[in-house]
Amino acid sequence: MKSIGYAQRDVRKIFNDMPVGRKQWTVLLICFAATAIEGFDTIVISFIAPAISQHWQLSSAALSPLVAFGLTGLLIGSIVGGTMADRVGRRTVSIVAIAWFGIAGVMSSEAQSIFQLVAWRFITGLGIGAAMPATSAIVAEYSPDRSRSAMLASTYCGFLFGAAAAGFVTSSAIGTLGWRGMLVLSGLMPLGVAALFAWQVPESPLYIVASRKSSEQAKRILGKVFPALDLSGMHLFIAETRESFSGSGALLSGEYRLGTVLTWFTEFAGYLAFFLIGSWLPTHLKQVGLSMHDASQVSSMFQFGALGGAVLFAILVRRYNVASVISVAFGAGSLLVIALGMSETNQWHTGVVFLSGIAVGGPLICVNTIPGIFYPTALRASGGGWNVAIGRLGSIVGTSLIGLIVISGFPYLFTCVLLSIPLLMACVCMTVMARVLSAQRRKLNEHALNISTVSAGDPPLPNTTMQ
Repeated sequence: MKSIGYAQRDVRKIFNDMPVGRKQWTVLLICFAATAIEGFDTIVISFIAPAISQHWQLSSAALSPLVAFGLTGLLIGSIVGGTMADRVGRRTVSIVAIAWFGIAGVMSSEAQSIFQLVAWRFITGLGIGAAMPATSAIVAEYSPDRSRSAMLASTYCGFLFGAAAAGFVTSSAIGTLGWRGMLVLSGLMPLGVAALFAWQVPESPLYIVASRKSSEQAKRILGKVFPALDLSGMHLFIAETRESFSGSGALLSGEYRLGTVLTWFTEFAGYLAFFLIGSWLPTHLKQVGLSMHDASQVSSMFQFGALGGAVLFAILVRRYNVASVISVAFGAGSLLVIALGMSETNQWHTGVVFLSGIAVGGPLICVNTIPGIFYPTALRASGGGWNVAIGRLGSIVGTSLIGLIVISGFPYLFTCVLLSIPLLMACVCMTVMARVLSAQRRKLNEHALNISTVSAGDPPLPNTTMQ
């Protein structure tokens, strides 16, 4: 073990200078699994909705509250979870929230009426929402700056993977398990992930230092993450401005206001379009004559397209400004959604569904990475929680429109043209946000230069890779 000959070190700099190690990959993979389960639990209700409707003899419009109340719970949970993660810790909130929606998922399978099921889906949504900002903050804080966007984007791919898997699992297993069995399955998986999380994922060292908790605890965790380092006698700090520690109200302060508003609008518009298409498409396809099996398979291509797009964009954000990637993607998405409406009767309709998923769902994971990049440590979970909440508000608005569309009988093409408008507006917002992020990076580089004398003359860390 090599010794470090300095008394002070920026925790962020340690993560930046050291290569990504096995413990970091373990944390990232578990957070990916947690995010995948969140995606599965959020979307599975849309795929089993026709079976629920048949069981209780309900109209399609009557099922809208089932999805909407689940998303309302997710909205509330994300705000509370993000705030609590900044106060009591990312790890604690993650474990409690994941176990919460696992237990609620199992309990929802025992619902004896649509009203009970709606209540349980709301409770489930609270847990899913609370878990999202906490786990994303852990990913951001275990990642070096050079790959933080890609790490966050890759983790959020888990949500889309889980959402896509929900369609295929439903189409193959609902005949055996029934809709109640699908809900039991959606509850057992989070309980397993919560146990794994408690066993293998330590608290974020950046959070511990930023919240001025035990320095020894941070050193112990860093020792597990980077076994080659001797941290004895080291004083840890984070090179962030004092304004960073002013609470959640700082999200709309002068320093962050423009970026926050641009990101929130994009999140709202993107999730409105994504959830409206993803939740309405199975019902629409079943109404035009497809079997439940075929409708689920075609609709799941939209989710898998989103997953493919997420992987593509996770690679692109390693080289390009994340907001620029989102802007181009949503611009293309607005055109593809119109093409979707024009291809309903063509044999290549399924292919357009897949491409639309790439351009509409794929960029959403990049939007979700912005709080982890844009906000400082003390605001990261709160910023992520509010961002998720705004996205879920868009989801709620989108799902609430499903019943209206079904009742009104809007033409397929007309609906798709309407959905292209918010995507185009999101494209414009991210064009501006690209400039905001570039300006912030320049400012942070200047700030780091000003405090560089704190650790001037420190020897390089062992196994350091120069970037």
